[in-house]
Amino acid sequence: MFTKTLNAMKKLILTGLSFLFAITLTFAQDVNPETKAQEKVEKLTEVLTLNDDQKASIFTIVLEKITAMEAIKADTTLEAAAAQEQLEGIKNSANQKIAEQLTDEQKEKFLKYLEEKNAKKEEEGEVQQ
Repeated sequence: MFTKTLNAMKKLILTGLSFLFAITLTFAQDVNPETKAQEKVEKLTEVLTLNDDQKASIFTIVLEKITAMEAIKADTTLEAAAAQEQLEGIKNSANQKIAEQLTDEQKEKFLKYLEEKNAKKEEEGEVQQ
């Protein structure tokens, strides 16, 4: 009798964990490109003190970047090196377009922001390897 109870508890726990895992995956997929772009623009507004016109134009640039990057990541026919090269090109193009929307003071802050972001990525890459 004790074994039956133990097996029932195991099944219940596994079912509960499976349910939680499924819910987590569902919510993780709800982030759409518009939401990602809005979050990025909010971060840039915090760092660069963007005005409303800049926010609108940069939102469009970031949304185009995110959409293009997702399309490349979804393209399974591309080799990894080619995909990475295209992703870098999209990032660089978007950063250049963003910089065109900024004042000279904001451009300096933006370049510093990008340098810090790249340094952090390199640091994280070294830790993971």
